[in-house]
Amino acid sequence: MWFNIIKMPNPYPSESGKRQQWKFLTREQYYEMDNKDKYDYHLSMKSALQRQLQSLRAAAPETSQNELIDLQKLRNFHETQRNRIDNNVMASVFSIEEDKNPPTQRLQTTPMGNIQYGEWDMTEEEYNAASREEKSQYLHRMSENLRDKRYMIERGRMKRNPNYTSPYNPEDAKSKEEWRHGLRTPTPSKEEYENMSNDDKGRFHQMMLQRHKRSGEKDLVKFHSRMHSRKRKNSVLPTYYSIEEERNA
Repeated sequence: MWFNIIKMPNPYPSESGKRQQWKFLTREQYYEMDNKDKYDYHLSMKSALQRQLQSLRAAAPETSQNELIDLQKLRNFHETQRNRIDNNVMASVFSIEEDKNPPTQRLQTTPMGNIQYGEWDMTEEEYNAASREEKSQYLHRMSENLRDKRYMIERGRMKRNPNYTSPYNPEDAKSKEEWRHGLRTPTPSKEEYENMSNDDKGRFHQMMLQRHKRSGEKDLVKFHSRMHSRKRKNSVLPTYYSIEEERNA
């Protein structure tokens, strides 16, 4: 494929005709050139590849998606080399096979030139194997590309709680109460409660008070509010682990 592309006519012939020779350029000649000529070479190749991409997209579905992806990557390779020369950040190379430091960004469009989303961006298997930062970036892209706030909600959950991991598809996410329940501090047993200090018992009742407020269990809210108040005020009245224990006292 590289051989066929390198023979393509230069889309920007100059008066001197020098650029006409890009199609015959060899590796040895490339490394003898100065950066200006290398820059012109990569710019010409990138432009030629972009034109070929547009032509093949118009001929779809006769063109295979793999061929289009190869062209996308090769076009991006030449653009990367041009940027390296322009910004003087890294030495450019002649061919894609020689690039030992390729950009890590994924292709931004599908083979047909559309914005990527779903499996074109990252498969579920790739998502599950990705780091938390990569998952967060994926959710951000999906939110932007699909205008679907569910992806941003899941990204926010991950940012706020390091123990939460969003599923690949927001439709599979648990409800707000379900995921909070799974992440919250485990409820101490009655035996553990009995061995707590007065301060820890107060904190226990405060935690349970907030928990039952979210679930709307009014009787339990009143019970834990009463127990927490007794501990906070150092009341001589006893406190109980559960509402059932208080009723049976």
